[in-house]
Amino acid sequence: MSLQAKLIITALALANGFFILELLRKRKLTESYTLLWFLVIGSIFFATWADRFLYSLTQLFGAIAPVSTLTLLSLAFILVMLIFFSMKISRLERVIKELAQRVALDNVRRPKGMQG
Repeated sequence: MSLQAKLIITALALANGFFILELLRKRKLTESYTLLWFLVIGSIFFATWADRFLYSLTQLFGAIAPVSTLTLLSLAFILVMLIFFSMKISRLERVIKELAQRVALDNVRRPKGMQG
């Protein structure tokens, strides 16, 4: 991979790191997700600058260029994250449904004069 490509990937990863820190500072991202994202950023740095490792992965995957390997790894990561967040959303939907049912039952059980 060319030095220019490495520098661009590194700059994007650093910008992402600062963005993640800003989200954490504003309490829009929890510490556990921040740690996850920093592990991803570290992996990107490693895969970008460890030429032998990246070339070995490129040969293993049968890709033509190391950038193709990085793209494949990125797509695999996105797929895993989509599945993870789908599971989270499904769990939250169940919790919301249970809470709505409890509120409805509480409203039915109250005497008519106390509703409001």
